[in-house]
Amino acid sequence: MSEDWTTWLVRYRAHLQLEGLAARTIQGRAWLLEKFLAWCRDLGIASPSNVTVDLLQDYRRYRIQFVNARGKRDRPFTVNTHLLALRDFFRVLVGKGAVPRLLLEQLTYVKEPKLLPKDVLKHGEIIRILDRVPGDTPIHLRDRAILEVLYSTAIRREELVQLALPDLDLEGGALRIEHGKGGKGRVVPLGKVAADWLGRYVRSARPALLGRRHDSGIVFLSKRGLPMDGNSVREVLRRWARAAGIEKAVSPHTFRRSCATAMIRNRANPGHVKDILGHDDFRSLAAYVNLEIVDLKDAHRRFHPREQDGDDDPGAPGGPVPVRP
Repeated sequence: MSEDWTTWLVRYRAHLQLEGLAARTIQGRAWLLEKFLAWCRDLGIASPSNVTVDLLQDYRRYRIQFVNARGKRDRPFTVNTHLLALRDFFRVLVGKGAVPRLLLEQLTYVKEPKLLPKDVLKHGEIIRILDRVPGDTPIHLRDRAILEVLYSTAIRREELVQLALPDLDLEGGALRIEHGKGGKGRVVPLGKVAADWLGRYVRSARPALLGRRHDSGIVFLSKRGLPMDGNSVREVLRRWARAAGIEKAVSPHTFRRSCATAMIRNRANPGHVKDILGHDDFRSLAAYVNLEIVDLKDAHRRFHPREQDGDDDPGAPGGPVPVRP
């Protein structure tokens, strides 16, 4: 008798743990899969062995047409989040010989519109925000260091609040991210200006904020000397954005997107940007790369070796071969 959905879900969670995924990621995948399993049970599908290609296509259509709590259909990105969890689950099932590979091959993502990143700040707008922060108090020094680090490194809000003193290499210009998204660590470059502000904060402002409290080693502290949380960091950005007269919605993720956008626009290698952001593949960079689509002809003209010959005379050696009528 085929094993039921609950048994396979337990096995799948154990598999993700062995792969080193963060507990939060595993919980999220399981929550998404529970939606699919409940849908299957309602149809009387008791185990993976009863799944067909047609059934998976029906579920794909169901997710596309699903009306959420706001009374609207989910965005393609949200639909694909469900399909990603389902595809990964079936990848494991295929590996265990529980279902044929055809099921996985036929379960495709929906097409997402190629939208440019929203609420991206221009470099001048970032500078306006930074310049509004004076360096006259421990809190102001802390806030300036937070802003500079976020813009320089594009790290996530959760990664910023988890930074510990041993993670800083101010002289070498780098930060070590111990627990990135998916539980993966990485090292990111830290620019000189950001390193200078972070150094000033660590040397003078942080001890003043800590006072006589036990030192947990966490870099960024609240005015009471306790480790900051993500909401506090978000409020820091909103407060200084308002002070700078920026009307756009500003969050830590805005700084992350703005950093990535600025680097792509300045001709950074997308592979390097991907690694700085901590992404596993280039799919998440698609929106940023689209910013450069208007410059493709110019890039081709300047960098393609065939365009460097310098002589457009069809009769010149090495020039284009004349087309005979």
